[in-house]
Amino acid sequence: MQKKGLALILHSGSYDRLYQGMSVALAALALGRVVKLFFTYWALETLRKDAGDSLILDEEARAHRKILEKNLKEKHMQKISQLYAQAKIMGAKFYACTQSMGLLNISRDELVKEVDKSMGLTTFLTEALEDQLLFI
Repeated sequence: MQKKGLALILHSGSYDRLYQGMSVALAALALGRVVKLFFTYWALETLRKDAGDSLILDEEARAHRKILEKNLKEKHMQKISQLYAQAKIMGAKFYACTQSMGLLNISRDELVKEVDKSMGLTTFLTEALEDQLLFI
């Protein structure tokens, strides 16, 4: 029996949300599942070549900024770019939202090499029709 694929729609550019989304993706890949990642809005910004690994946090996580920064350093937690690279090596497919690219003035040339292609949400949902779908 073929394992059900996993399709994640990543919307937030906040480290804590991206980290959780990528953790789910990496766990699914380790279990042999096909993983498709669709980056839209602020998550798409993290795929820019010049995005770096700054610690962007949403309002809830900002209260814990100091402990997060300390643990990232002391416990050698991976940066988002490292999680992207690991997921790509394990076979994840990365898709950039064309509508968000237009709204945010992002060209394909500005995106990291991990991005397989850009597409609209309807196309992504069509490709992920048989997959388990998560929005993070």
